[in-house]
Amino acid sequence: MNTDAYLNRIGYRGSRELTLDTLRALQRTHLQQVPFENLDIHRQQEIRIDLDRFCDKIVRRKRGGFCFEVNGLFNELLRDFGFVTHFITCSVFSQPKQQFTPYFGHVAIVAHLEEDWLVDVGFGTKFPEPLLLSTDAPQLQDGTYYQLLSLNAEETLLQRFTEGEAPIKMYKFRRDPQELTDFSEMCVYHQTSPESLFTQGRLCSLMTPRGRITLTDKSFIETQGSEKWETPVEDQKAFAHKLKEHFGIVL
Repeated sequence: MNTDAYLNRIGYRGSRELTLDTLRALQRTHLQQVPFENLDIHRQQEIRIDLDRFCDKIVRRKRGGFCFEVNGLFNELLRDFGFVTHFITCSVFSQPKQQFTPYFGHVAIVAHLEEDWLVDVGFGTKFPEPLLLSTDAPQLQDGTYYQLLSLNAEETLLQRFTEGEAPIKMYKFRRDPQELTDFSEMCVYHQTSPESLFTQGRLCSLMTPRGRITLTDKSFIETQGSEKWETPVEDQKAFAHKLKEHFGIVL
């Protein structure tokens, strides 16, 4: 992988020292430049666990991707820097069904510094910076609290909440190391199953310095703090225009 090309893609100009500040800056910068999107699924473009394909899509063609793509490639960047990392399997909590989905449906990263940190640039409601794994105390980032709670000897729950609101479950995970290829079966599932969230409709979402922008088949949503603006997307032409204007993507 061409590390300099990747850094140019995300506009990173910071330190390359193996520090927590570098890790934080890389995650935040990545999240503001590489969208979470499932557009290829709805174009019948197969997504395989293949780092060369991920690099071509995200770096050369300046696209985004879903968790296996963006976390898979981001992990390579961290390792090229010299960070010691491993993949972990996650079970996402489905808000509509109010239940956890199968393990290996989401991949995240653990980075090892003096302490271990949860790293994730591939989840729809992302945390902007790594989370310390050794505490169950709420960790405040950009006005939202993120909390890691031990469920049992093997599983940890990640949840988020804002002041005065009930916690929202995000996902649970196991800390034992996995290979990216271990997620191949669920990668296929997400692209083909009618039960998969990713087959329900198109999605492109990006963190901004002040909030988030999200494009779906039905609407364009912009949030800044507690404020939210929603614009209907009337047809394919309007979708393509918003995709180019706000995400720089032309299909």
